Amino acid sequence: MSTPLSDIVSLLDSTLRISEIKDASVAMNGLQVENNGTVTKVALAVDGSQKSIDDAIAAGADLLMLHHGIFWCGLQAVKSWWKHKLQSCLNNNLAVYSAHLPLDLHPTLGNNASMAKALGLLDVQPEVDYHGTLIGLSGYFPGTIAELSAKYAEITGAKITGVIHDGSLPAGRIALCSGGAGEEIYQMHAKGYTTYLTGEENHWVSNAARDMGINILFAGHYATETFGVRALGALLEEQFGLPTVFIDNPTGM
Repeated sequence: MSTPLSDIVSLLDSTLRISEIKDASVAMNGLQVENNGTVTKVALAVDGSQKSIDDAIAAGADLLMLHHGIFWCGLQAVKSWWKHKLQSCLNNNLAVYSAHLPLDLHPTLGNNASMAKALGLLDVQPEVDYHGTLIGLSGYFPGTIAELSAKYAEITGAKITGVIHDGSLPAGRIALCSGGAGEEIYQMHAKGYTTYLTGEENHWVSNAARDMGINILFAGHYATETFGVRALGALLEEQFGLPTVFIDNPTGM
């Protein structure tokens, strides 16, 4: 069974509002590499690394869905490792589609929405402003801060690091933003939050959390951003009956 690539791109572009969401130029959201025009199997990965591309090809995929696309390296001469990466896609009929901030902020499929649901947060609202775009969320957690930390570890499969001042206290209303949004802790302090969950650990932010009396929990950039591509995979399975495979290549960060 095959599906036209154009049908998939059309669905994803409209669902994720690709043309509307401002993002870094290197994100290049949307279709990044074309294949022969049809898709029979979809691979899902967080990062557009060479290994993710190789694993997708080995899995028999002809479309690779990414959160961090292949152009995060910026403008490069097409030679050496960069030539090899592009050639791997072209020689193996592998289309590449990527969605960065449009996937982070999607209200049901996004990394943050998916984590909020998995954490069991109540009364979830848009909250965290990341470079002018509301991508992070806030919500009420019905348990202690220690229980929240344990649940965060459970849903991400990560070892939680950071700063907890008193784990026995009720978590209450907390803020959440996936990936590398640690520096938004200053914004959270200004808004009155005492607990903030994010991805990538930051030395300076940890010190700030101690100074400001904020609990900050890091689960890792990678671990907090596997949710969105998995959700997109489920969408494509439902809409087109396409088989999908998740390519797990953690960076440890």
